[in-house]
Amino acid sequence: MAYKEFQDHYKETKIKHLLLFNYNGKLLSPPFATNLCKNYSSVWIDGKCVDLDLPPSISKTNAVAVLGDSVWFIPYGIYDDLNIIVEMKPGAIVKHKLPFTGKGQYYSVATNYEWNTAFSFPLGYEGTNNAIYIKDGKLSIHPLPYKGKKLHMGTVYCNGRYWSMPRGDEPGYTSLLSFDGENFTSYELNVDPNITRKYSDIVVKGNTLYSLPFGETKGLNTIVEFDTVKNTASYYNIDGIDFAKKYNGGVLVGDNIIALPYGTEHGESNWGLVFNTVTKESKQFDIGITHGGKYRYRSGIEYKGYAYFMPAGTPSCPIFRINKDGDEIQSIFFEHTLFGRPIIHNDKLCVIGYDTISSQHQLYHIKEDLTYEVLCTLARS
Repeated sequence: MAYKEFQDHYKETKIKHLLLFNYNGKLLSPPFATNLCKNYSSVWIDGKCVDLDLPPSISKTNAVAVLGDSVWFIPYGIYDDLNIIVEMKPGAIVKHKLPFTGKGQYYSVATNYEWNTAFSFPLGYEGTNNAIYIKDGKLSIHPLPYKGKKLHMGTVYCNGRYWSMPRGDEPGYTSLLSFDGENFTSYELNVDPNITRKYSDIVVKGNTLYSLPFGETKGLNTIVEFDTVKNTASYYNIDGIDFAKKYNGGVLVGDNIIALPYGTEHGESNWGLVFNTVTKESKQFDIGITHGGKYRYRSGIEYKGYAYFMPAGTPSCPIFRINKDGDEIQSIFFEHTLFGRPIIHNDKLCVIGYDTISSQHQLYHIKEDLTYEVLCTLARS
């Protein structure tokens, strides 16, 4: 299939669900909703739907935090001012209205190891430079120390703090930020400040952060390693072909980070990556697909000692199974199916697939050898 921006799917499809989460031992999927079904606002949980009664909006939820018996739905709303955080707990649905509006607000959220706090750095397509913090069931707002467009995207937890790499839709922004529950700390990275959309996500290994270059244009080839104990950064250049929009994220398998390209509509975005966190060596491998939009934010997952990647964004691209060294590559195609983010549930790799022809949403179990079974149908058009 030719290159197609994911935003076109917002306009042409009826995607109601894409994400999966584990909530008290049950699978849960928050409302997503595209333009043709922007009124949809139901949570799917263990075969049942619960309507959250949210205002019409597109891409309602990209981030979910499970804290004890409560699950929090953080608003994204790519084109709409959706400023309601929903807390769902046994017997109650509580709506927390944010004291500001914005579009494309929160793409990611992380929780601490004790599952009693959660934090989200804002993406913010428009109007949002406020982070949100949830502790002991209470929500607080924390303005970023900087203002700008799409400064951050990913949020992770490591060594007592929440972290996010610099993205930035405008030149000049190079701040790695941390939040300790009360204050932000900023660390300036020695990377080219002129390239926009520098980094998207972080891979955590012990007390060390790793982030692979994304880059809206060519020229950013720097992998960042950050020691959260010493608060020092090291830098390693990718030994290989340079191209725009490289890697949204990666999957840690043993000591290696495996990543597949995002890419643009223009060639040379067919190069996957293996980075060894011990030797600091990197190598690229050819996946044979040159058009872009393929493997998006957190569409990869480690399962049974392999990295599995879902084509979250471009139907008909394959699901890949890749070993830790990048020299064993298997794939399976699902024609017309757009997949969401995968999850491991009861030792099964599960993912939602949306059929762009029938508009069916089905829950897939992708088996270790890339065979699969359909567990159930979530929703129809």
